[in-house]
Amino acid sequence: MAVERGGGGRDRIGARGRSAVAAAVAALAVLCGIPAGIHAQTPPETVQAEVSGRTVSLPVARHRAYPAVAVADLALALESVLDGVTRNGVFLHARLHGEEVAFEAESPFFRHGGRAVQLANPPYEEGDAFWLPAEFVTRWVSEEPPPVAAASEGEGGTAPASTPESPSSPPPADPLPDRVDPTAPWRVIIDPGHGGRDPGTLGGASYEKDVVLAIARRLYEELEGREMFEPHMTRETDVYVDLDERSQFAVDRAGDLFVSIHANAAGDERARGFETIFLGQARSEEARDVALRENRGPEVDDAAGSPSDVQFILAGLDRTENLAESRLFAGFVQNSIRRARRGGSPDRGVIQGPWWVLLGALVRMPSVIVEVGFLSNDEEERYLNGAEGQEAIARAIADAIAAYRADVLRRYAPAPESGC
Repeated sequence: MAVERGGGGRDRIGARGRSAVAAAVAALAVLCGIPAGIHAQTPPETVQAEVSGRTVSLPVARHRAYPAVAVADLALALESVLDGVTRNGVFLHARLHGEEVAFEAESPFFRHGGRAVQLANPPYEEGDAFWLPAEFVTRWVSEEPPPVAAASEGEGGTAPASTPESPSSPPPADPLPDRVDPTAPWRVIIDPGHGGRDPGTLGGASYEKDVVLAIARRLYEELEGREMFEPHMTRETDVYVDLDERSQFAVDRAGDLFVSIHANAAGDERARGFETIFLGQARSEEARDVALRENRGPEVDDAAGSPSDVQFILAGLDRTENLAESRLFAGFVQNSIRRARRGGSPDRGVIQGPWWVLLGALVRMPSVIVEVGFLSNDEEERYLNGAEGQEAIARAIADAIAAYRADVLRRYAPAPESGC
């Protein structure tokens, strides 16, 4: 098994060479009385992997507050499970159980096959080695023992039990994901921004928290009255909900779509318009300032995150399907609201920014923020506080959700089989 390193040069660590180096390091440690890293811990801390009916123990290090395993150790001990390991800068690629995996140092997200998966703790680089949190070994490397079928009696005694690889017992097909199953309703998570002790933007005569809650309630009613939608609200009254709890609410309910509703503000009272936001790098100083304000709670000490806190994961997210779908869905929302406003408010477009509330939900579902207008503008504040305006925006968002679902099914759902 070899670990290749890309970039300026390539290092190949063979199994025999690594064993010789490890033995030399251990001997030097004994002679000098110096601990030799994780191999000289007393007692050594290990993590176990269950693979092909055997238990493999791997040494663990604690450079940080959580245990981690060196990829080189993992590849050496389990070359039949983890192979094709290559490094290029902060990125590491390999094959796990035959499927491609890709990691980025300091990002808790990794790709496994075509899926984006989140770790509780991020991998990292230390001492020229790439380290994975121990949970990766226990949750993704370890295999479930294969099922054993009951032996059947035949001529001459008992026949050998069939295995999952036997033609007579093919493995069951993976179920179609709910989001692309035309028979399954979509669980839409509606998130009215702010609430309770966090008023959000202040208009001349209204608070953002009240305006967006009213629109969210109307959106809930719109979706509830349509087939194939199951709406849920992160808050239904004037209460404060932490940003992390909002995205966790969406994940816990296995949401198919996350829509967070907000209202804007600007120092210039002439500023008007609506925009839809998906997670990404802020492309303007204005977008950065808005994200910084929204990522903070009602007090600075309650900050759940800031644009700088989420920058390190964006590079790892920009290749995930949910991010691409979020960008696409944002266009549906923007177009639908533009038709509803009929020129009554400028279309500020689809933008991207490091919004913390989108982060957790995006791992599991397309997620956007809808900025419905500016409360700092007298005309838009009146519109957003009126029943007609709230109903028009809610219906426009519901129409966008329905159109986007139809588009997803058109692109992903299997075509019905034609009879002969």
